[in-house]
Amino acid sequence: MYRKLLTILFFLIPLLAIGQDKMSLKGEMLDYKGENFILLTGDDGGVFIVDSAKVDYNGVIRFDWEGNPGFYRIANKSNKIDIKIDRKDFWFSLSGLMEDGELQFPDNDENYQYQYYLSEFSILNESIEDLREDLLNLNEKDSLFKEKYSEFKKLKKSKRNLLKDLWGSHIDAWSARFALAQQELVPDVKLKGQKADDYYLKHFFDYFAFSDSLLTGTPVYYEKVAKYLKAQKITDLISNGNYKEIKELIGNLFWLTELNPGSQKYMANYLMNRFPEEEYFEVYHIVSDAYRILNTCEYVLNTRIIKRRINNYKAITKGWQVPDIPLYHTNDGRMQNLSNVNSEVTLLIVWSGSCEHSVNMLSQISEIYYTYKELGLEVVAVSLDSNLNYWKSAVMNGAYPWINSCDTDGLHGTVASQLNTFVTPSMFLIDSSLKTIALPQTFFQLEQKLIEIFM
Repeated sequence: MYRKLLTILFFLIPLLAIGQDKMSLKGEMLDYKGENFILLTGDDGGVFIVDSAKVDYNGVIRFDWEGNPGFYRIANKSNKIDIKIDRKDFWFSLSGLMEDGELQFPDNDENYQYQYYLSEFSILNESIEDLREDLLNLNEKDSLFKEKYSEFKKLKKSKRNLLKDLWGSHIDAWSARFALAQQELVPDVKLKGQKADDYYLKHFFDYFAFSDSLLTGTPVYYEKVAKYLKAQKITDLISNGNYKEIKELIGNLFWLTELNPGSQKYMANYLMNRFPEEEYFEVYHIVSDAYRILNTCEYVLNTRIIKRRINNYKAITKGWQVPDIPLYHTNDGRMQNLSNVNSEVTLLIVWSGSCEHSVNMLSQISEIYYTYKELGLEVVAVSLDSNLNYWKSAVMNGAYPWINSCDTDGLHGTVASQLNTFVTPSMFLIDSSLKTIALPQTFFQLEQKLIEIFM
């Protein structure tokens, strides 16, 4: 057992460290001596902590971690500083408090411009919100109302001009895009109640670029999505069982990410992490269904059959006994059934060579296959291609090193029927007794589950 544990650690440590550097962030925060901070960043599934540190008696804080240059967030219980780190050793200094202090960075660093934009928006937003609150408590016929309303409109115009300037003339700069991403339009004071809420939600993502690969997966990205869910009162919708509205809400988020498949994956992973299947069954499947529509290949079958398979698939839970499906046309012909596979954990993936999403998934699995094979994983890829020569060519071109099989009867065949398959790719992680461990919907979910199993 001890030797096996050492083997697992030996193979996993290089896997987790691939492409990562030793990073260091040093900061001077004289007003926060003795206080604790965390350093956050984002990945495919959400925001996570990379390091924590305390400001020493000299007012210096230092974070050290394994990672890459990118967008990071320094935070305590009440405030945050967002920084784009473009080198292994980065420094900053803060004079004053986080909410209104002055930040310093290396010479000519674009973080200066970013913080300037944030400061400009912060001043405008605070003034607009304060005036709107005052106006809502005043009589529209009062002279004071007219005076304040005039100032309110001027401030809103100033904000619109700044938004248009950054969007039109500075959009190539990350500092402008990240500052814009955090802005929302405030409804006019004459819009009240539901009308004000509708306006706010309608324009919530007006200056947020879901297609921006630099923005995707950062704390700013996930914070914006979380803020939108809160504004849509997702918690109340779940409590009231209003799944029709939840479906529309989730569908809208995926529609917004349609131009960026990468952003769709981040969105799906984040939402499925936030609403895990065990606690939020209906919401989880609304998310996974919305993702599958855009990122799998659907096939035409009798409506009744499709409906039955969808319902049966949703009923699959951890511990479900996977049928001992036949493995036709395997590499060497010795594997006749799934039970012939001798492995502690098996990834069963149903795919098709004509499905781009399937081929992309197999390509990603190829990158981690040998690492996890040493730890006890085997992959069984069952194709639903009707043409054997086409399938063989696809396997050869992909150089897939695992157990390959093909059921030429496709969606009407034994494999698809027994596994309730209605889209490709479809994945099943199963144990040695052919019971399900998990049904990953994305590569990120698959990799996270493998790390969980083998660590």
